[in-house]
Amino acid sequence: MNDLCSDKSVVREKRCMLVDRTEKSIFFLPICIVVAACLWLGSPPCLNAAEKLIFLDYETALQTSKDSQRPLFIFFTSPWCYQCTEMERKVFRNKDIISLLNERFLLVEVDISQEKNLKEEFLINYTPTSLVLDIHGKPIINVKGYIPANQFRKLLRYVSEGHYETTAFAEFEKK
Repeated sequence: MNDLCSDKSVVREKRCMLVDRTEKSIFFLPICIVVAACLWLGSPPCLNAAEKLIFLDYETALQTSKDSQRPLFIFFTSPWCYQCTEMERKVFRNKDIISLLNERFLLVEVDISQEKNLKEEFLINYTPTSLVLDIHGKPIINVKGYIPANQFRKLLRYVSEGHYETTAFAEFEKK
């Protein structure tokens, strides 16, 4: 008789353990679904922030520059410009460059066919043109044409580390 009772209690314990596992699984199931969906659809926007350039309009960037103590990087482009497309495809998709630009600069992209006033203000007659302004809006460096990723990275370091105050870019580039 004791054997039967002990068998029943063992069965009951196993059932209780099975119910506990099922309840825990049901609790974690929605979490697993969300994680799987994020992995399948791509990571959440907060994880993609470093994978995309953050552009501002010129007036906002100019005002923010003084407060944030970051220079402005203005990229003048046009829809018909092949070199502009190549810069966007080969340089502005590089994770290191994206990180440097987003962390150390305020970015403005200007389509000269749409924003003629900025084109005239900065005397832009060629695209692409990469213009960097200090926190007071004064030009630091103005580079026309396609800039390969390695040279572009040096240009960003040249400005963000303050080398422009003491050294010409041609000299800095040789280092």
